[in-house]
Amino acid sequence: MRAGRRLTLIGFVAVSLAAAIISARIGVGSDGWLWNLDLPKIHYPLASMFHEALAEGRLPLWSDRLGMGFPLYAEGQIGAFYPPNWLIFRLDPLPAMDLSRFLHLTLAGVGAGLLAMRISGSRAGAIVAILITVLGGAIVTKLEWWNLVAAYGWLPWILLPLAGRSAPGRVAVATSGVLWGVQALAGHPNTWLLTGLAAVLLLLGRPFLPGVARIAGFVVIGVAVGAVQLLPTLLLQNLSVRSLGLSANDLFTSASTPFDIIGLGFGNAFVRSDPDGTWSFPTTWYPDGIFALLEASAYVGLPAIGLAGLGLVHRRARRWVLLGLVAAAIGIVAAFRPDWWQATPLLNGLRSPVRSYLVITLVISVLAAIGASRLGRDAGRGRAGLRAMGVVMAAYVVVAVAARSVPALFDWLMSLSVDGLPMEAARATRANAVPALTSLWPLSLELAIGVAMGAILLRRRSRFSVAAAVIAVALPLAMLSPLANPLRPASDLTYASSPFVATLAAEAPRRVLTVNPPGYYSGMPNQLAAAGIADVDMFSSLNLLANDAMVRQLRDADPDGLLRRAIGVDLVVTFDAPCPGRQVAGVPEHGAAICRDDASLSPPYWIPRDVVTAGQPDLVRVVAEHRELTVVEDRLMSLELHVDQTEPGWVYIDRAWWSGWRATIDGADVVARSAMGGQWIDVPAGTHVIGLSLVPWDAWLGLGIGVGVMATTVIWLGLAARRDRRRALGLVRRTSSRRWPTSPTH
Repeated sequence: MRAGRRLTLIGFVAVSLAAAIISARIGVGSDGWLWNLDLPKIHYPLASMFHEALAEGRLPLWSDRLGMGFPLYAEGQIGAFYPPNWLIFRLDPLPAMDLSRFLHLTLAGVGAGLLAMRISGSRAGAIVAILITVLGGAIVTKLEWWNLVAAYGWLPWILLPLAGRSAPGRVAVATSGVLWGVQALAGHPNTWLLTGLAAVLLLLGRPFLPGVARIAGFVVIGVAVGAVQLLPTLLLQNLSVRSLGLSANDLFTSASTPFDIIGLGFGNAFVRSDPDGTWSFPTTWYPDGIFALLEASAYVGLPAIGLAGLGLVHRRARRWVLLGLVAAAIGIVAAFRPDWWQATPLLNGLRSPVRSYLVITLVISVLAAIGASRLGRDAGRGRAGLRAMGVVMAAYVVVAVAARSVPALFDWLMSLSVDGLPMEAARATRANAVPALTSLWPLSLELAIGVAMGAILLRRRSRFSVAAAVIAVALPLAMLSPLANPLRPASDLTYASSPFVATLAAEAPRRVLTVNPPGYYSGMPNQLAAAGIADVDMFSSLNLLANDAMVRQLRDADPDGLLRRAIGVDLVVTFDAPCPGRQVAGVPEHGAAICRDDASLSPPYWIPRDVVTAGQPDLVRVVAEHRELTVVEDRLMSLELHVDQTEPGWVYIDRAWWSGWRATIDGADVVARSAMGGQWIDVPAGTHVIGLSLVPWDAWLGLGIGVGVMATTVIWLGLAARRDRRRALGLVRRTSSRRWPTSPTH
């Protein structure tokens, strides 16, 4: 690498590191960790389970504390097969999540810088792209989902080999495909699919037939490399709540709204700040609430919009403009809730169409880089940047005036975003919108920097004007975007030491059921599991359908508690309700009574064969006629039982059915059936050894596909390169023979 290129790369890394530190708020508080709504519910528990697994010398393939058991590796969000996680999560969960965000934001920044440098040829433009990519609101508001951040880190790198001015060669397409497969391992399907769409659109701009071949190669390689994760996730989706498809409300809640454009230029357009400067979530007025705002945020600031507007008119921007329009169309089309979207098997399981704003942010960064390269070269084109900022500012003025003075207009805009919005809700929305839109801070800062950027756009190019443009982009992003994530003490992310969880843990339960629990509290699903307590309830994007159905039955259709006892629940927690058993403790701050069910069974156990008819067990007879078994070995991913009965029967094992479990009787494979949240095994009379072991064949199959396709690709590339060298050598020889004719005879 030449010295100049080496220094450029070092500079990109340095800027990316600094931006990542600011974005993730690392080192801001002495006892503060980045906090947001989903972190205590799922991502801290996942991080703790990954750390626990690595500390025990294994990968996080299965959890016996989530529901009746859950295949962590198939759900994907934990990123069990993503190699960087094998090192990162050796750290304690909170530092590990910080490190994961930091590394992947830095990765995204360096990739965006190189991508912008290739397209614009401008180092200043590349720095602008880094700042937008790492500090933009589209990613900063999603830092709680560390698997999304990990996937986002690969987005610019996947597009980088495809972004040259000429058609990408075989090696470039293969490289991009491999990186796309690696991105799949991070475990965020939305980002993976959006990245694949972006790559396909870049490849479509080539001659048709070669373009189709390149697309096919990219897709095959990417899917094959990611198959070790994609296959298990596909299997789990077919067994999960997502197999039924999402309702229209769940699927389209986070679609585009008429207000989204103002969020591009104004960081606090939709929410006010707490005294510490961070977002005050109860003050949001964005349609459908704070979660929708976290999904739809796409803040880049007025200066970035100005530079992107300047770059928009350049011919090098055409393909990126097309990509941005397609990404924007995803959220806009979803706002109309089309029936075909709900009927399409893959699409109807993916929430939050506005996650396409991640791609739009990268597009804006590229356009802004082109704009920085053209800054001050043509005064007429500088006005294009002014017009871009003017559109966003005009939209802001319209919304602010409507919220304060034209309520009918504001309500009409809200009705376009929220179906069936009651008038009371509209009035409450306006009450929050007015102070957010008219607050002098940070509005005055954003307008001042916007005016300064307007002046820069109209100046002749100089080192000062370019440096000023970079600073103008950096200031609002660094000052406002990270404030979407408050800093909280560790006790706000893990509730293991809270009175509720500590009281439950002291009772050493086998399995816990909470009845009519509050929504967001210290004993919420996954927090109990992270604290070492088996909870029949759980929270994930791909809950097992059978487990969710069983939990509903336990809470609503098990009046005598027979099912609860049969599956081994020995501790029941009620909230402001009678105790169904012997009360052993209470947590007054939650109105919780903790009750011991002394009649609870202790699976696994044996029952006579005729207890089960038409696939359904007679719970009265299960409780009355069950017989204990000898447990020879009981481990997380294996179980061995000794059965000695004079008649045939069923063995019930309280581990959720999953295709990866291999059941055996005396070493011979048998079929296990799903029932009562666990598994039934039909056992003949006599003395037998029952075995159950987790064999993730789906992951092994995916790994085999990936290795096979990669080996084939390497061989094909080698043969193709050899053939190209031969053709080139033949061409040189033919050219040489024409250039040097034979000497004339004398």
